[in-house]
Amino acid sequence: MVCIYCCGGTQVTNSRLQKKSNSVWRRRRCLVCSAVFSSVERSVYERSLMVCYGLSHIIAFERDMLFLSIYDACRHRKTAISDATALADTVLGKLLPAYVSRGVIQRTDIVGVTSEVLKRFDAVAQVHYLAFHPL
Repeated sequence: MVCIYCCGGTQVTNSRLQKKSNSVWRRRRCLVCSAVFSSVERSVYERSLMVCYGLSHIIAFERDMLFLSIYDACRHRKTAISDATALADTVLGKLLPAYVSRGVIQRTDIVGVTSEVLKRFDAVAQVHYLAFHPL
């Protein structure tokens, strides 16, 4: 990775696995200007996972679509953005182990898992989510 300030080469000084979000946090130091910054590495699901809508309609999985649908359901909360981010990570953590080998996730499975996660977090958010994403 290059430095965000001078585009010089960087060295990783600290690295930690983020199990809940399936990402890696890294502290980096620029070899040219000595600036220190953090980076987060995440998997790109759009290239490896597909979502099946019905019998013949298949599209690429987009984490942002999942995040936005959860955010809309949690919009009544003051901390909606951070809540939706954590909830999307939780939903992905539950979905990925079961579907990563197949590569195709059924839309109904995504809605079911998201609904269960929202039910445990906020019943109002679950009702709002299911109003726009019926099973």
